[in-house]
Amino acid sequence: RFSAAPAPEAHALGRSLAFDVRLAAQDVEASIAHVGALRGAGLLEPDEAAALEDALARIGEEVAGGTFPVNEDDEDIHSAIERVVTERTGALGAKLHAGRSRNDLVVTDLRLWMLAAGRGVGEGIRLLAVTLVDRARSTAEIVLPGATHGRPAQVVTLGHHLLAHAWALSRDLERFAAWSDRTSTSALGAGALATSTLDLDPSATAGRLGFERAFANSIDAVSDRDFVQEFLGVATILGSHLSRFAADLVRWTDPALGWAELDEAFATGSSMMPQKRNPDTAELARGKAARIAGDLVAVTALLQGLPLGYHRDLQEDKEPVFDAADTLLLVLPALTGATRTVRFDADAMRAACEDDGLYATDLAEALVRAGVPFRDAHRRTGELLRRLDAEDRSLRELRPDEWDAVGLPEGASLLDPDRSVAARGGPGGPSPGSVVSQADALDAVLRSDATG
Repeated sequence: RFSAAPAPEAHALGRSLAFDVRLAAQDVEASIAHVGALRGAGLLEPDEAAALEDALARIGEEVAGGTFPVNEDDEDIHSAIERVVTERTGALGAKLHAGRSRNDLVVTDLRLWMLAAGRGVGEGIRLLAVTLVDRARSTAEIVLPGATHGRPAQVVTLGHHLLAHAWALSRDLERFAAWSDRTSTSALGAGALATSTLDLDPSATAGRLGFERAFANSIDAVSDRDFVQEFLGVATILGSHLSRFAADLVRWTDPALGWAELDEAFATGSSMMPQKRNPDTAELARGKAARIAGDLVAVTALLQGLPLGYHRDLQEDKEPVFDAADTLLLVLPALTGATRTVRFDADAMRAACEDDGLYATDLAEALVRAGVPFRDAHRRTGELLRRLDAEDRSLRELRPDEWDAVGLPEGASLLDPDRSVAARGGPGGPSPGSVVSQADALDAVLRSDATG
């Protein structure tokens, strides 16, 4: 159709080989599956199909070994592989692209790559969650102040707090599993837009590639990138969960608080200040969430308002996906290692539970059990704390007669962190028994994910 080669500037702009080379193994796999479709349609003789499959298998070995030959004229990995096949098999190689477009090939390659990456991310999530569960079991009886609004609120247990992060990760696993099921759809056979006249069998091709299904609509097959957007959305939620856990590690390991200490293998020094042990692993994990969210925003902006059909704009979908997956596959094992080796200071956490305010709700609920309406109990407890604050006294300094006047003769016994958490033994609560029950439930979820 063209009488002149593209301008060098246009070729440079359109060239995607620098990043889509990561799809080489998947492109070989999809091409071999397409050879099967061509043979099934009677467009290749058995010996021709075998020769093409053999040539593609050798290219696959070269890709794996890092010796696959590309050159400056190759626009992308798809054209590079087709070029090499044709160079090696002659006219036979020219038959490979029948009934196939780069439009349906590239999206199939990307789905294959992302499904594999999703499995890797899922295993990373599971390992971090398992590590949190293990640490939670061993810290089920360690008390510490829980917080709301960043301020001390009520006594909880460390195991309870760690399991809160693990439960969030279990939902991330569910989201990735649901995404994987929807993404397991082959686009091969859709062609550029409207399938072909060559009597190919997309369902058989999908089966060869291990997909759950073939496309239902050829326009949707080449246009669809919601599987990319959904992956990035789920990755963004995961990144937020990892960031929140990392923020807790940063806070707990602050020497001003002194509740924990990162192992030296997961901390760094300062280029200027010799005394520093910086929580860089946790800080980087906290910050990487913004990067992943940026990847989601980039693809969302790319897709909104884009008409149906393939457009070259869609070449921009890959780098955000690669970046998000790479980032998660860096952060997850680093946080897992930090979690496995962090040292908790149970004494420092218990000492922080001397704060009177942590037991205000316990006092109010004790009044409720004595028959006082909750709002009255809330007011009376608040007035007591305000008076003691004005007198520069604490609840622990109340005399027995003062406790009687409040209506809580047993009040002094309520100012105990172990009693406080033990009293909250219901499902999902912070008591040691509840923590163990939650850990057992999470273990079942995580084992099911590993085997299911």
